[in-house]
Amino acid sequence: MSLASFDARTLRGAEEDLAIGVDEAGRGPLAGPVVAAAVILRSTRGLSGVRDSKLLSASKREELFIVIRQNASIAVSWAHARDIERLNILRATLLSMRRAVLRLEQQGLVLVDGPHKIPDLALNQKAIIDGDQLSLSVACASIVAKVVRDRWMARLDRRHPGYGFSKHKGYGTAAHLKALNALGPSPIHRRTYAPVSALLKP
Repeated sequence: MSLASFDARTLRGAEEDLAIGVDEAGRGPLAGPVVAAAVILRSTRGLSGVRDSKLLSASKREELFIVIRQNASIAVSWAHARDIERLNILRATLLSMRRAVLRLEQQGLVLVDGPHKIPDLALNQKAIIDGDQLSLSVACASIVAKVVRDRWMARLDRRHPGYGFSKHKGYGTAAHLKALNALGPSPIHRRTYAPVSALLKP
């Protein structure tokens, strides 16, 4: 089943309402925000190369990001490290998704990547495991969220030098862990994540 055909079947089932694809980027990193994107496609022109963002190179994601912006209504939201510590990563992610959807002027069926629906959202929803591999609008949302977050981490790298955020985007790579142990946690590290919390113990 192609991405486009899945969305077409879903739209018919939703009485031809426009579907809102929702996905996130940044649940796993040790530092930085989790970013959610909501996308309503107006056209599929130029989107044949869209896939789950994890299957695309950074340059291809940037290229498709431009095309998606030309063919869709887009909204993004995020939760910072302190929000993630306070809420936990799942609740922070779902809150970011809710905020992103509510920032769109149009409403419709919400297609959420993963097993969880968005709480406190008065719209019809479908939670779709591997949705970014099945739904075109969700795959577009995954690209938007990833590009926005990667750009953000590049800016944070300049604000918090030495950790290499522009390269690993906050994920727990060997280089990141080495810098973390040498420099200690930065203000954007998630203090409830094990490699970071271990350094904060007396």
